[in-house]
Amino acid sequence: MNNNKKATKRALLTSVMALVMCVVMLVGTTFAWFTDTASTGVNKIQAGNLDIELAYKNSTTSGEFKKADKNTPVFDNNALWEPGHVEYVVLKIRNAGNLALKYKLGINIANEVGSTNVYGNELKLSNYIKFAVLEGDKTVPTAGYEFNRDNLVAAAGEGAVLSTGYTAEDNLLKDGSKIVTLVVWMPTDVSNKANHKTGVDAPTIDLGIKVDATQYTYEKDSFDNQYDAKADVELATSTAINGQSYASVQEAYEAVQPQVSTVFGLGQEAFSDSDTDKCAKFDELFPNGKITWTIYGEQKLTDPYMLSFGRKASYFGARTLKEIEVVGGNSQATLDLTGTDGTFALPYNWWGSTVDNIKVTFKGITFKGIKSIPGTWATPEQETPYTFENCTFNGNVYGYHDYNINLTIKNCTFNAPANTKYALMLQSTTDITGKVTVDGCNFNGYTRGVNFQRPGTDFVFTNNTIRSTVSELDRGAIQLTDGKSFMVTGNTVDVNAGNAFWFHDAATNAGVTYTISNNDIKAPYIGYSGVTKFDVNTRITSSGNKFNSTDTTRCMKKEATVAAATNLTAIR
Repeated sequence: MNNNKKATKRALLTSVMALVMCVVMLVGTTFAWFTDTASTGVNKIQAGNLDIELAYKNSTTSGEFKKADKNTPVFDNNALWEPGHVEYVVLKIRNAGNLALKYKLGINIANEVGSTNVYGNELKLSNYIKFAVLEGDKTVPTAGYEFNRDNLVAAAGEGAVLSTGYTAEDNLLKDGSKIVTLVVWMPTDVSNKANHKTGVDAPTIDLGIKVDATQYTYEKDSFDNQYDAKADVELATSTAINGQSYASVQEAYEAVQPQVSTVFGLGQEAFSDSDTDKCAKFDELFPNGKITWTIYGEQKLTDPYMLSFGRKASYFGARTLKEIEVVGGNSQATLDLTGTDGTFALPYNWWGSTVDNIKVTFKGITFKGIKSIPGTWATPEQETPYTFENCTFNGNVYGYHDYNINLTIKNCTFNAPANTKYALMLQSTTDITGKVTVDGCNFNGYTRGVNFQRPGTDFVFTNNTIRSTVSELDRGAIQLTDGKSFMVTGNTVDVNAGNAFWFHDAATNAGVTYTISNNDIKAPYIGYSGVTKFDVNTRITSSGNKFNSTDTTRCMKKEATVAAATNLTAIR
């Protein structure tokens, strides 16, 4: 009886928790919408009408509001921040759904590279640049107020440093809207603490706008309007496993792992259909062979196999673990991988094509300290699906998979720690098949960009943005080392040094095809081919590329210090 009460209480708590929608919009280098649906183990709750929209106007929009999207640079990308520098944007926040909502507006630091000040101390611009949100459109003069730099900063008052993150909470009812002016400035009294030392790289910061929204206590149930009063507080750090609620990932692991260990074993132990007790337990813990984690706040992995509760094999005999899904329940959903050497482990499959390779999906997750996408033993005759959607990678991501992967990375953001080379590097040594799709992603502050080297794989690299002010002189933003085919279209490259494209001499697949079209390129040089097995120009189809202050006749070769004539003639 007590167990039933507990189960009922947990199911009810899960349903309440699932109603919370946290919408994060990162405008500038990042702009993402998180899911507005949530599911428990036994039902589905649709909250599709929690919807917030953002429009903006600044000195570039001729006084008109324009809809903001993930590629909208509301701040000057070329700004040199110094005492007295001011940026502003007028924002219109609108409740486009039919649920009342509460929100916080803040500055998103998409990427920051620190430096050393003249006193030899650490220097981060986010500690010296301030922001404030002012009511109304402050670009419109009023009685006693003239719109100019000094008056705007005076109206902002003390403001808050960027590292503060958010303003105070506000709310909007259905169809409600609000106009505010966001001001960002470096005070004129900032001392040499914000002045970087001669001979070191200058500090940089990439800024965007962030709006976090969730339900507001306005709509009523049968009792009052307080059913979601503490929803976002309760969900600050918590976890749900297939609808069962726990305070953290660690607590969930400690509750379920002993059951998996005792009943099934943590290796490759198997049971048969005749063992009805084990079949029933498996179906209870892993409905339809799936584990769904819904996490809130920052959660730390302490065991590489934590996501499968310590189980190392996907095959259980009469049952198979087919899928692991990890979903961010709020905008702060973070997996800290610093305790597992920057990665996690997936259950293996060496039982052939009769057993499915495990599928893994991450949605709306920030990865802290990530180093690699895990490899596992997988049956090569079938694909192994990996999906990362609306995720943030704070680190570099390396993947080595000598099996057929179907990897999709969509609408994600990669932020570089200092002196990080590749944002994404994928390799295999064989010509095994596979497909990699990277679409709509932002890569910020890496010295090299991306590198693809899987001889039998089809690569699709579309609608991405690579930005860096720390690029290496003799490398490329997009490195196409080895593959079956490359589709590189609709991308934006904005780097301060080196080449836009790099074709590496490790290429082995002479039958490769390259489609390079409609890219917007701003790099010192177009690039270089070190390939000796074939002429890449004969394998390239290219059109519609736009070059901005890019020398299309020269390149920087590996370890070179002076530009030379390029051997890439087919990219147009």
